[in-house]
Amino acid sequence: MNRMALVFFLVCCIGCGPAAEDRAEPVHPETATTSTVETPPDAVDSNEPPSPIRFETVTDSGLGFIYYGNPGPRHHMIEQNGGGVALFDFDQDGWCDAFLANGSDFDRPAEQHGAVHCLSRNVTAKNGPIRFQQVSALSGLAVSGFGMGVAGGDYDNDGFPDLVICGYGLLQLWHNEGDGTFSQVTTAAGINGSAWSAGAAFADLDDDGDLDLYVTNYVEYSPQDAPCFTQHQPPVQISCGPIGRVAQPDTLWENTGAGTFADVSEASGIRAVDPGKGLAVEIADLNQDRRLDVYVAGDTSPNLLFLNRGRMTFEEDGLLQGVAVSSDGGAGSSMGIACADFDGNGWFDLFVTNFENAINDYYDHVSESAYLHRSNDLGLDAPSRPMLAFGTVGADFDLDQWPDLFVTNGHIWDLTSLGFGHQYAMPPQLFRNDNGKRFQDVSRQSGGYFEELWLGRAAAMSDLDRDGRSDLLVTHLLRPAAVIRNVSPPAGRSLQLRLIGRRAARSPLGITVQYRCAGRSFVTHLPSGGSFAASHDPDILLPVGSATHLDELTIHWSQHHSETRRDLSVADPLIVIESDGDGIAP
Repeated sequence: MNRMALVFFLVCCIGCGPAAEDRAEPVHPETATTSTVETPPDAVDSNEPPSPIRFETVTDSGLGFIYYGNPGPRHHMIEQNGGGVALFDFDQDGWCDAFLANGSDFDRPAEQHGAVHCLSRNVTAKNGPIRFQQVSALSGLAVSGFGMGVAGGDYDNDGFPDLVICGYGLLQLWHNEGDGTFSQVTTAAGINGSAWSAGAAFADLDDDGDLDLYVTNYVEYSPQDAPCFTQHQPPVQISCGPIGRVAQPDTLWENTGAGTFADVSEASGIRAVDPGKGLAVEIADLNQDRRLDVYVAGDTSPNLLFLNRGRMTFEEDGLLQGVAVSSDGGAGSSMGIACADFDGNGWFDLFVTNFENAINDYYDHVSESAYLHRSNDLGLDAPSRPMLAFGTVGADFDLDQWPDLFVTNGHIWDLTSLGFGHQYAMPPQLFRNDNGKRFQDVSRQSGGYFEELWLGRAAAMSDLDRDGRSDLLVTHLLRPAAVIRNVSPPAGRSLQLRLIGRRAARSPLGITVQYRCAGRSFVTHLPSGGSFAASHDPDILLPVGSATHLDELTIHWSQHHSETRRDLSVADPLIVIESDGDGIAP
């Protein structure tokens, strides 16, 4: 059998979900009640103006992924968070592919039912609909486990992005061999860990030209732990939450440059503070000193802001800077993070999603060392209170040069049987940025996906069809993952930018990019972490309005090397390779 025939055979015969004989019923049929399929929101009010942002659900994408290990009758805590997603071009053909982490079950282990992690190759034709082809078996990634957060990054600078899979009792490093296959190299790379790892991000934190790895760890948990119940009468058994559980400290792995990593968690200072119950991590240069900082969202523990002081040392400063707690002064149940310059003042702001009956926190970055909490006056307070929010994406969906916000929602407890208006599945939300002054909730006018109810979890962004607009891939519990195509009438153009480092890391995740066009200046960054359990496409889109050229493009490759390029056409995608110089390049 030749290679192409083998590929076709494997793709047709092996998927990412349970084996065929297990697909006739849900993983846990006891939970497949009417409470998970609630009445959709009211129809869109015809008096409301249409949204300038529009999405459509790709119903035949070929992704075919349903998370295994959904909420069951025993209500294990690991069932509530779902699996993560990484969007990355694993085969380097110029089209962003997708990896989705699958779950398992203590009573019905995934490996006994054919439920595996899912790698799907993007086979979209130019100007065609978004299409994926499952290649999990051929790639070597068709394995099982209690997967959660995932991160892509080229840790050995060979030009092919590698993969980290987090989860309960699971932290794995998979090396991309460059031929369509991955090899599990966790032990060989010196990585070990039995903690419940929730999220991860690659970035060159010590500025030595290769990607290091930050891993957020959650809480101590055992399936033998006593079950939890509501305080209502009669009490209802629910999955336990993090309150009262021991936090597990995060881990920082330094890349030695020889294919291995060293645990520098203690020496770096990230364990000099009480551990948080970390779920999401975002890495970016938040104070503009050209060093990459680390922001961690804590679930019922304060969020942590680790400022990079150089030489792989960090100082926690979240409380003093105003990003540790919510507007009421208490720690939130923080799930996901979006990072962008939402108000155009040149500083990266932070948006953090939270639990039901709380608010999603918008931290407006107003100076080098200060943030202001502005959820209320920006219109983000009231819409978030009924929701339990997980993944979030900050991107300029309509290309008007102001980053918008997407939020995926869904509860962890099904309490609809108590009859007091509780929502289990919830609608996602879309907030349009009105020139940095306020966010408008345009969810109900932005497409059918927003009119349905979901148990939303991870969300990641990429221009999957290469039409210049940011699309979304969202994971759920009990329902398939969704590819959400951006069909917004564009308010302007965009430029697709790929950066390749030489002295910097080949894939320089997290670094800052500044550009100027048509009299306006903008700042963005290559995404590193963010959202919830997700990893975004490292190729970024620069909204340029009606401009045909960039006046200037400045790339801060590292602490000691920035370069500026001028008069660049925006007609075609742009690949920038780091120069050998120390300053301005032509």
